[in-house]
Amino acid sequence: MQYRPLGTTGLNVSTVALGCWAITGDFTWGDQAEADSIATIHAALDAGVNLFDTAEVYGDGSSEVMLGKALGARRGDVMIASKVHETHLLPDQIVAACEASLQRLGTDWIDLYQIHWPRRDVPWDDVFATLNRLKEQGKVRHVGLSNFGVTDLNDLPPEATRLGPVTSNQLIYNLLARAIEF
Repeated sequence: MQYRPLGTTGLNVSTVALGCWAITGDFTWGDQAEADSIATIHAALDAGVNLFDTAEVYGDGSSEVMLGKALGARRGDVMIASKVHETHLLPDQIVAACEASLQRLGTDWIDLYQIHWPRRDVPWDDVFATLNRLKEQGKVRHVGLSNFGVTDLNDLPPEATRLGPVTSNQLIYNLLARAIEF
């Protein structure tokens, strides 16, 4: 497995991550056997994958539960990237969503906590201040974005991120969705 730095975080992540949206099945992916999903996570670990991507909305939280269960004692060997849904971007909602994700994952910290989708009607200063507090509390190590296009990035006020860097912007890219290549 090859590894690369994740921005300026000091973390080295595998060039292949395991996306955990489909591991619990839903209307998009259909039924998934728990044993198969856990075996997939274990095979990824054995192959050297150390970056696992999930979100509070994947399987209505069951993806985080399954990932936490499969990682077990190996949690400290990996980086978990999870996401707060764009409907949970008020400060108290962000905190509650993070706490719920931590509980479902069975961990004390999330390595990369991302805003899942852009939203135009939130006070970004409050959003980033809340995410920074979660970092200060040790619940989140790094903050990122997900699915933010150029216009979305340009719409973020520069002062919103003054409390800490945005580590990443995760755009959809996998074997089935390769549009960013073009």
